[in-house]
Amino acid sequence: MVRRSPDGRSYAKTASRPAALAELEDECDRLMWLSTMSVGAPRVLDWGECDGSATMVTSALHGIPASAVSSAEARTAVQGIVAFLGSLHAIAVRECPFDRRLEVTTALAAANVTAGLVDEDDFDEERRGDTADQLLIRLLADRGRAEALEHSDLAVCHGDFCLPNVLLDPDTLTVTGILDVGRLGIADRHLDVALLTRSMSAIDLNPGYGPELSAWVREQTNADPWRIEYYRLLDEFF
Repeated sequence: MVRRSPDGRSYAKTASRPAALAELEDECDRLMWLSTMSVGAPRVLDWGECDGSATMVTSALHGIPASAVSSAEARTAVQGIVAFLGSLHAIAVRECPFDRRLEVTTALAAANVTAGLVDEDDFDEERRGDTADQLLIRLLADRGRAEALEHSDLAVCHGDFCLPNVLLDPDTLTVTGILDVGRLGIADRHLDVALLTRSMSAIDLNPGYGPELSAWVREQTNADPWRIEYYRLLDEFF
């Protein structure tokens, strides 16, 4: 549950279920780390625990979600988004204490399947009708190939870099910061590119963008098509 303060200067996020509590703790840890880096993100103002639940209070960031821009603004916005992503990925991996490489995330994916936490109704259109178990078999079958490739492209990744999690200045359309950073960590940079371009292609959710700008981003980031698809498959488990 997320609540905004009456003056709009802060947000309080509360979690009580074990999985949600773990996610909130992960986000708090990452926000604390980001506060030491040159990356726009909410500041943690308070953390409290009571009766099995926890609440994190963070500062509000200036800006509008990147998903809210019009088609006339999208091309300018996406240039800033790609530049911001490049600066995030340029942070020295040795500085990041959070590991989201495939050894970690494929194990988490398998655990989520076992725990029944994968929403099969929310799969991407091309995987509708498949089961979580079927997708896990595919994910693990290709893990070796993906791991062999990730070493050359490791970066500090957001982990859920979709348009609603990026804020823009409404006047300049430059990036002011990022939200929902609970999955941030060291990973193949293709993880972020995969989720950003999928978000841009979802014109029902983000009508200002579309496949053309999505293709432009893949070109600008020199993205490997096979890894784009693999990391979209991985995201189905989270």
